[in-house]
Amino acid sequence: GSYGICNDPFFSPSNLVLLDRGVHFAIAHIRGGGEMGRAWYEDQGKYLTKKNTFYDFIDVADHLVASNWTKPERMAIHGRSAGGLLVGAVLNMRPDICKVCLAGVPFVDLMCTMSDPSIPLTVPEWEEWGNPHDERYYDYMLSYSPIDNVSAQAYPAVMIA
Repeated sequence: GSYGICNDPFFSPSNLVLLDRGVHFAIAHIRGGGEMGRAWYEDQGKYLTKKNTFYDFIDVADHLVASNWTKPERMAIHGRSAGGLLVGAVLNMRPDICKVCLAGVPFVDLMCTMSDPSIPLTVPEWEEWGNPHDERYYDYMLSYSPIDNVSAQAYPAVMIA
């Protein structure tokens, strides 16, 4: 759900052990990705529409529960890098969504990282998230930055890898 990148379904032999044990595996194609074309990313999944990415992920999880594929107490979510920001934001918005979260090298300190242009890759990342030195981007980014929105609530188990 970031950079307009498509997350194509794939076969992974390492997942067979999980599938053999009844685990269901789903890939959420959410705005910010490229599965539905460039406008789905440019107009609906970055800058001041980035929260659509989180809402879509929550909708997918809710659909899996409503369709009886799983229950929140049996659901695990996973995101890596920008996907780590995704799952971090989702957990702040809906900590009841899952039992466990695996966050791989999560990009959760959005405001500090994006506010320091001396950090490699920060300035190019402004093309995805916005430049926090512009007040309208700053306020919007702060509203979903995972580390800045942690609150006193019951979170699921989280493994950071």
